[in-house]
Amino acid sequence: MAESVEGELDRLMVLSRDSSKAARRRLFENMSGLFLAEDERLSEQERAHISDILSKLVNEVETSVRRTLSERLAASGKAPHELVRLLANDSIEVARPLLFQSRLLIEPDLMEIIESRSKEHLLVVAERNDINSQLSDMLIEFGDEDVIEGLIKNGDAEISREAMAFLVEESKRIDRFQEPL
Repeated sequence: MAESVEGELDRLMVLSRDSSKAARRRLFENMSGLFLAEDERLSEQERAHISDILSKLVNEVETSVRRTLSERLAASGKAPHELVRLLANDSIEVARPLLFQSRLLIEPDLMEIIESRSKEHLLVVAERNDINSQLSDMLIEFGDEDVIEGLIKNGDAEISREAMAFLVEESKRIDRFQEPL
């Protein structure tokens, strides 16, 4: 057992010295695999180190690798918050699984994403099943008609009385709001 851990560490050290894209991808995949697979055996300090390394490597690997990690982290309840935030602010292709599913994205994270990211990010956030009235208000404020329609079609979203009154008024002007309301 100790030999396999030492061998794994040696391989990771060799990969860390190689700056080629392929080596960076393998290092990133190995580190994320180690992080997710060794969840019970890693100390908090080891988890923090791996999280730091992954955060530094994330911009050096291609989209498909980041997307795969995002999908794996979206279902994990113990993923590092900073890494989840970083990937949730990535391209929509990478961010989608986390924006839709991850409970590790907390309200301030989602608020920042609503304020600063693309329409596609907002559309996915509007589909979450844990949208509270404050997030709904922000989606209405920062989103366009598509985002608002997605929000009002989300039966789990909480919408404040004031926002609902606004949306009912808007539905007189925007036909596609009428049916979901």
